[in-house]
Parts: sequence; C-alpha cells; structure tokens
Amino acid sequence: MSTPSASWMQEFNEASKLGDEINGMISGKNSLPSSGPETQRHLSASRRKITILRTKLDILQSLLSELPSKQPM
Repeated sequence: MSTPSASWMQEFNEASKLGDEINGMISGKNSLPSSGPETQRHLSASRRKITILRTKLDILQSLLSELPSKQPM
C-alpha cells in the first residue's frame, strides 16, 4: 500500500506532465488556422485536458489535507 506522500507525489508528477502537455498545445495553436475543424478539434482536446488537470489538482489538494503535519514530502 502506498503512503499518502507517495500518492501525492505520483499525482503531482502526472499533473505536472499534463500541465506541460497543455502548455505545448496552447503554444501549438499559433500554427493552426484561425478557424476550421482542425482548430476546433485542437481547442476541444485542450479543454478536455484542462478539465482533467483541474480534477488532478482537486485530488492533490485532498491528498495534501490527509498528510500528517509532521510527515515530510
């Protein structure tokens, strides 16, 4: 069974990778046409990933509140 701090670190690493991916998607939007189906698919994918990231951040906050105050990260 994993410790609360190990679970937090795992979620943090996943959230960090997802944040980097979203950042790349936002940067890549400049290479797309201003409108059209490809742009719409890109924006929809970005929104989905942002929603997933928001959920991961909520999980991180919840896990953080479960950590004993003296336990190191």
